[in-house]
Amino acid sequence: MSTSAASPDPASSDPSATPGADPARGSQHDAASTAGPGAAATGPGRSAAPSPGASRASSDDAAAASDRGHSGSAAVHVRDLHKSYGDLEVLRGIDLDVATGEVVCLIGPSGSGKSTLLRCLNLLESPQSGTISVGGFTVTDPDLDVDAMRRRVGMVFQQFNLFPHLSVLENCTVSQVKVLKRSKEEAKRIALANLERVGLEAKAGQRPTQLSGGQQQRVAIARALSMDPDLMLFDEPTSALDPETVGDVLAIMRQLADDGMTMLVVTHEMSFARDVADRVVFMDGGVVVEQGAAREVIGSPQHERTRTFLSRVLNPTTVDTPE
Repeated sequence: MSTSAASPDPASSDPSATPGADPARGSQHDAASTAGPGAAATGPGRSAAPSPGASRASSDDAAAASDRGHSGSAAVHVRDLHKSYGDLEVLRGIDLDVATGEVVCLIGPSGSGKSTLLRCLNLLESPQSGTISVGGFTVTDPDLDVDAMRRRVGMVFQQFNLFPHLSVLENCTVSQVKVLKRSKEEAKRIALANLERVGLEAKAGQRPTQLSGGQQQRVAIARALSMDPDLMLFDEPTSALDPETVGDVLAIMRQLADDGMTMLVVTHEMSFARDVADRVVFMDGGVVVEQGAAREVIGSPQHERTRTFLSRVLNPTTVDTPE
């Protein structure tokens, strides 16, 4: 069973931040990113081009997304986003829009900047330049009320980040009481409803260390949902799980998508991306190489770099040999 590192006392930590997150925004997640091929990133609605940074968004994207009935208004708006760690530029001019109710999956090789982009959206990382809007908040505004913004954005990490000394129920109520100022009774009712939603109401009195990795991740999802977020960010939520428990977590995420939750998901689960996402964005070397309707990008990618990546992911036993 996977367990998170010792977490801070919720009474003394920033209650608006998820346990294990870095409120100081100083984490160097994705610091191993390598500068790869690519020109500046492009946003939705631009025509395809045979160079990295090309966008392949089309009317098919809108049709696929409309199946869930999202409004088309922007829940996330990113323009010309740059992020560096010293001399290493991890994000190189990212443009991205996510509509309300849309599910967008970020795919690409490790170190391509996917997780850094996700963490910039709620200022767990501070970008060097560019603009980010999430809901009604301009995230890159120096006068932003960071706590208020984070209350509207739920995030699920790779390593669960539950408080190990609290029960499952307490993990799902502590931020409700401290941040949203709900009564303990109301917080308990909402937490139990969300634990039931992820199939873990019976585990409410147990500690995280008594649960499997997949169960801990489902608790992390219930905790995030208990804060009534407008947007859910998932950073490779199944990467630390036993293969047998991956499906349980993906089923919960699929249900959230069907319920209309706006979701931005970093994942290597291509079948989930193909079947659940409205749109897939392929990143490499800190730029958006290709994006479009999920089934089109995964089933018929237009860019050679996308084709190479998907070939290796979907056919891992195939080895290219030089002629």
